[in-house]
Amino acid sequence: MSKKFNLREFQTNLSRQIQAAATRDNSSSRLGFRAGSINWLVPLGDTEEVIPVPLIVPVPGSRRWFRGIANIRGNLYAVSDLADFIGQGVTPEHADCRLVIPHHDFGINAALLVRSTLGLKNIGQYSILSEPAHYSWAARKYADDSGNEWQELDFSLLLNDNFFMQVEAQLNS
Repeated sequence: MSKKFNLREFQTNLSRQIQAAATRDNSSSRLGFRAGSINWLVPLGDTEEVIPVPLIVPVPGSRRWFRGIANIRGNLYAVSDLADFIGQGVTPEHADCRLVIPHHDFGINAALLVRSTLGLKNIGQYSILSEPAHYSWAARKYADDSGNEWQELDFSLLLNDNFFMQVEAQLNS
């Protein structure tokens, strides 16, 4: 008999791991996630939480990658599809999708829709790649022991990126 997957238990364990890591020296700890075909890393201290995707209310007149507004515990968050934002197409809705929420210290209620989370990663075991990251808001690129590439997302740069912050649709004249 196959063991059932308990989503609530998984979320609770991931939340505990993130909170426990926040109390330790986490300079090499990153949260791994996937958006489009790219593996991403984000420093734990820059992440408030990771949650299942709630109801998202679309906003008329916005860019396709801006999915809309979500009510998360009484606060409204602007939800952007990271894969679509980087030109890799709309993230299909499925049970593994998550919202990655930047730390409240950034002062912006934003959330990134991602395909799946990949757990905690120790970049101390990764190699830094000399080639530049593909995006101006990506800090650097890494390779793990299996040769998989990872891009490190810098929330500070992303949340200050003019294109990311302008979600209104552009009309072709």
